[in-house]
Amino acid sequence: MFSRPICVAVVLCAAACSKRAGVDQPGRAGASASSPLVARVGKVELHEDDVQRAMAREPGSSAERFNSPQARAELIDGLVRFELLAQAADRAGLTKDPDAVHALQQIAVTKLVNQTLGAIAAPDTITQADLEREYYARQALDYTLPAAVQVRHIRISDAKLAARVAAQAKALAPDDDHGFASLAAKTSEDTATRAGGGDLGFIDKTSRLSPGLVAAALSLKTPGEVTGPTLLDGSFEILRLVSLRSAAVSPFSSVEEPLRQRMYRERRAKALDDYLARLRKETAVELAKP
Repeated sequence: MFSRPICVAVVLCAAACSKRAGVDQPGRAGASASSPLVARVGKVELHEDDVQRAMAREPGSSAERFNSPQARAELIDGLVRFELLAQAADRAGLTKDPDAVHALQQIAVTKLVNQTLGAIAAPDTITQADLEREYYARQALDYTLPAAVQVRHIRISDAKLAARVAAQAKALAPDDDHGFASLAAKTSEDTATRAGGGDLGFIDKTSRLSPGLVAAALSLKTPGEVTGPTLLDGSFEILRLVSLRSAAVSPFSSVEEPLRQRMYRERRAKALDDYLARLRKETAVELAKP
């Protein structure tokens, strides 16, 4: 069953938009004189144009939804109820309330911006050549997953103990990752990673770990390689390389649509800034001194 929730702010804005100075002038803004009359509420006329606009405002619906007489009647009843409240708000002087006026201005500004910038910064103005040029310009920075290393570590504050544990770690076979994980679980002082066998996950040049730890991890080249103990950030670190991950570039097809939307937002923002700059030149703006 069709129902239309009524928002007070929308009622006030709609009342302010009405094509009337007071309620004396029949008709609503945008209604065609040749459009068939649907209802009269006081001295305000509702026309078929109003009904069609109401259909278009229904989110996710099509005109076919209102084909049945009952659905159409409910829609018109909603318009009548809305108009009754709009007129009541008008009589109460709420259409001149600063919040209502501001809400109306927001709607008008949104329409102005869409009309002014629509042809300048529309998604369909971005060509395939534009997209490909932008993709290759941003590829290294935005669309490439950097090379990374998966590393386990053991953190120990005592130098002698760290040396003994490092010797045990280096004595493990290159493929004995489980052995190093067990050693980390028993001896590491890093409570955040100890339960996971000292696993730090994949580390690349953008990782937020300490710079010294990132540099030490990236210096490892062969899976199973162990380095340390190295004094980093006040403790001794023993690192083991688990695996390597090569750099990977996201294909153009996987980023085409997000890139189009990004370019659209950037072009629209630039067009809006340019439009506002032009308005500032045409209109005197003076800021009062504090």
